[in-house]
Amino acid sequence: MTSSQFAGIRFFRNTLVLATSFALLSVMTLSGLASAITPSTTAVTSITVDTGPSSVAVSPDGSSVWVTNFNSDTVSRINTATNAVTSITVDTGPSSVAVSPDGSSVWVANFNSDTVSRINTATNTVTSITVGNGPSSVAVSPDGLSIWVAVRNQNGVAVVSRINTTTEAVTSITVGFYPSSVVVSPDGSSVWVTNLINVSRIDTTTDAVTVITVGTYPFIVAVSPDGSSVWVTNYQSGTVSRIDTATNVVTSITVGSSPYGVVVSPDGSSVWVTNQGSGTVSRIDTATNAVTSIAVGASPSGVVVSPDGSSVWVTNQGSGTVSRITFPPQPPANVTATPGNAQATISWTAPTNTGGSPITGYTATASVGGQSCTTTTATSCTISGLTNGTTYYVSVTATNAVGVSDPSVVAVTPTSDPVAPAFTG
Repeated sequence: MTSSQFAGIRFFRNTLVLATSFALLSVMTLSGLASAITPSTTAVTSITVDTGPSSVAVSPDGSSVWVTNFNSDTVSRINTATNAVTSITVDTGPSSVAVSPDGSSVWVANFNSDTVSRINTATNTVTSITVGNGPSSVAVSPDGLSIWVAVRNQNGVAVVSRINTTTEAVTSITVGFYPSSVVVSPDGSSVWVTNLINVSRIDTTTDAVTVITVGTYPFIVAVSPDGSSVWVTNYQSGTVSRIDTATNVVTSITVGSSPYGVVVSPDGSSVWVTNQGSGTVSRIDTATNAVTSIAVGASPSGVVVSPDGSSVWVTNQGSGTVSRITFPPQPPANVTATPGNAQATISWTAPTNTGGSPITGYTATASVGGQSCTTTTATSCTISGLTNGTTYYVSVTATNAVGVSDPSVVAVTPTSDPVAPAFTG
């Protein structure tokens, strides 16, 4: 399931055996409106980090990606503008990472140290809080006031520890056997925990626990930005469970072999799942539950989507790398067409989502005759050789290193008389 250096969870005679250096990840759900694009065209960049990369999280502004390296006792901080990596030493066996809503601190569960490390993102300085035996996953509440940690605890008692970020006081709530992942709903009203055989839903007001049955060996849990659904990877079932949070009704979706990590895109339109046995990432369309796949590195585990939806980041335990998946840009926006004498001047604004790679050019093409004009960085150009009185539908596309965007289309009718510009809808 993982590299030979990474002592994780092993299956033997259909029994889940938890090794001493147990490392499970959690993934943060990001707020926002961006979407990771459908992977019909994608590019995958490999970034080397330390050994045993497992969990991954991204800062709210998208400037940094944080990766726990279980075998190195470090956290890698990746500059998303340059892909440069900074290594930060934490406690032993870092297994999970989460970023505070304001981006000022990063929280790391250290499975073999029984601690949670708090990293000051301005200085990269580290402090530690003791939480109990075997913390495997960490999540931050939406208001930043509480840290939730899935803890194996002594004598096999399974709890979720709640840390007050102001006082650093720790309280505990009993959940199911061997909790592995924890996530907080966007409104902070509930906490979701995967256990060895089920999922626990905690009411944060009363601390009451509801048990929900999903697939075999549920691993990692994520929640949609609107809180309407919770997604759970079932490692031995090869499925993902979709839980309707209003009813707790469960739908099963088949993905790749040994699904591990899961995250929901910021706009909720897609869910991304790492498949350790397949070496792939599955993208689930949340409107249809349709599944497509992208090949990444060996034994992919953690996954997160950038706040603007332009990149998907995957940790590959088997190769000590992080895969950055990028996409074609979104279409140019605010397209207008000003008709002229046998020509038309087309203008637009650059897309807000460049697909994770810089725009290399724009093309405007008329539907009748194929006349076109191109630019590299300019956001307007003039198409010549048109026929006055004929209506043309002009498509404008943006291009980056990955591919070409979908078009934005505007209609224009050339004329020798001055006319006000036409706008796209």
